[in-house]
Amino acid sequence: MEKELDQITLKIEEEIDALAQTSIRHGEYWRAGFTPEDKASVELLTGWLRERGFQTYTDCAGNLFGRIEGKEPGVILTGGHRDTVKHDGKYGSGLGCITALEAVTELVQELGQPKKTVEVVFTSEEEGSRFFTGFSGSRAIAGVLTEAHLKEKDADGITLEQAMTDAGYFKGELPSARKDIEHFVSLSPEQGQVMLRSMAKVGLVQSVVGMLLGRITIHGEQNHAGTTPMSLRHDPVVMASKIVVDMTKWARNRNDRVACTFGNIRVWPGKYNTIAGEVELTFDFRSPREALLREAQSLLKEFCVDSKGKVTVEYEIVTNDEPADMDIDGVLAMRDIAAERKMSYMRLDSGAGQDAQILAHICPCNMIFVPSEKGIAHSPLEHTAREDFADGYVVLREYLRKLAWD
Repeated sequence: MEKELDQITLKIEEEIDALAQTSIRHGEYWRAGFTPEDKASVELLTGWLRERGFQTYTDCAGNLFGRIEGKEPGVILTGGHRDTVKHDGKYGSGLGCITALEAVTELVQELGQPKKTVEVVFTSEEEGSRFFTGFSGSRAIAGVLTEAHLKEKDADGITLEQAMTDAGYFKGELPSARKDIEHFVSLSPEQGQVMLRSMAKVGLVQSVVGMLLGRITIHGEQNHAGTTPMSLRHDPVVMASKIVVDMTKWARNRNDRVACTFGNIRVWPGKYNTIAGEVELTFDFRSPREALLREAQSLLKEFCVDSKGKVTVEYEIVTNDEPADMDIDGVLAMRDIAAERKMSYMRLDSGAGQDAQILAHICPCNMIFVPSEKGIAHSPLEHTAREDFADGYVVLREYLRKLAWD
């Protein structure tokens, strides 16, 4: 059995490498939604699915499905996202996709037709690789993709609707929530250091953080850096600095229950000898506690109220996704699977956004984490060794057996 598992994990690693080759863009890994790189990955994954006897189809948001028909009504869904952020690595997207594909393939070969229909899904735009809000694929499945999402533009001014249409997916009608899915389960690298510190090889995800994402725009008065005394300045950079410092201090005083990030700061016109006229910065607040996200939003409102004179503050919420609890029965069932096999496991929360938090709108969801080497993620250096994802793969396979075959 160990020899067979070793062969399977080697195959998973080889397929992750092959999938990564579709992502190389200008010498770096980047597979943004509805791009030539994305199309190449869909063609590769479709071929693998059909070779294994899956029926394949795509939906209006570009999600790719492989279906094994069951004997009874209801669908068990498993899989991962296929997109990557710019300058990414192989494992953040590849591991979830390939472990799901191999687990279902192995179960079909061993047990034949499942009781419940099983679908493997490779979702689009989970990472926000091209469009800021992300999760367009899982939002479509859950029926929460909106007109506002469709109007969002990428860096080149192309809307999500146009990108999905040009790729041949979107036909002009927003999707309704799927009602046939009974459970969703996926495997992912943790993308952090919690599991490394505990030495656990299997992470049973209890909840996924909520996310409050948006932009702050601060307007000031552009002027000469040398001829304008400090007492006469209306500098938006100073206000931007205050917001960053104050919000970071607030987050640090919340016992690691909330994360605060200002990921992109644009100063206009951005000249060394010019007092800026405008500053724009993006914010990303994450917490498993909805109350802390509401508190963050209240604090942002206070900056808008407190801004006076010629320095004004505005903010826009782009995404406000609530925290999501994972299915507790599933957590306990996977705990039993790990315990019976004497695996080292732990329960933890996901600090990264996940398709599961969106799909939790329509069905019970579960996630399995495996360690990330040195806790590195969203980097060409990200890696999860075969011996580090082997146990997680077994838990995924055995839980799918329980959900769809037993």
